[in-house]
Amino acid sequence: MKALFFDVDGTLIDEVKHEIPASTLEALRRTREKGNKVFINSGRTVGMLKRIMEMVEVDGFLCGCGTELIYEGASIYYKKLSVEMKQRIKDASDRYGVLVHLEGQHGWHCQPSEKLLRDHPRYQALYENLAGFIGMEGGIDPTPYDGEYEISKFCIETDDGAESGHPSDMEGFREAFGDEFIIIDRGHGFYENVPIGHGKGAAVDRILDYLHLTRADAYGFGDSSNDEEMFRAVGHPVAMGQHDQVLEAYHPFITKRVEEDGIFYAMEQLGLL
Repeated sequence: MKALFFDVDGTLIDEVKHEIPASTLEALRRTREKGNKVFINSGRTVGMLKRIMEMVEVDGFLCGCGTELIYEGASIYYKKLSVEMKQRIKDASDRYGVLVHLEGQHGWHCQPSEKLLRDHPRYQALYENLAGFIGMEGGIDPTPYDGEYEISKFCIETDDGAESGHPSDMEGFREAFGDEFIIIDRGHGFYENVPIGHGKGAAVDRILDYLHLTRADAYGFGDSSNDEEMFRAVGHPVAMGQHDQVLEAYHPFITKRVEEDGIFYAMEQLGLL
């Protein structure tokens, strides 16, 4: 039995049509019929994976960069941030000039203040675009921003100050949160913040231990910088045809692009079908 771990955006789903190719669904079905276990390993929390869950049949979901593990429909692990930490993160928005995205089991929260939008006008479009996309995915938590809800991770957008004259204080942000979170630079001023001890690699480790499998039994499919930890954790990393160059340090099998049947091609070449 092998364990296969898949990133979502740019790996299972193309980022233009936001669909899973029919060839990918066929490959997942066939490898599961052989007795292999298939997992979605995503930076999205479970509340932001609702549409994906309706699109594909898999054995489990590793959500929120490893902050929640779901196997055969049951949550077997969850890391919830404290109420105090959630408030600290919300306060960081105006303090460091960053647009904060809170992410939890029930979905996404974001509410930039008037001051933040006044100092950083570019955040308005970022907020509206992301709200539109996440709304389409069914990932917005309807609970009021200042209400009671849990989160397990968060992301931030930053401003270099070139247009606004108000650069984000990333030095201050790192000093405030760097001892408690892995701060992943996703590029273009976007940072994903995951509690220490978690991440896509830690998620793989926990599932392999749960299933009594080894690193040699694990295949990881990804395309972006937050897949780097997953590539470290698996014995067989697979990079999509379009991928972040940081992944090449792990000497992955490089397949075709997602829309070019890259998942099917890789699984066929690797003997997983």
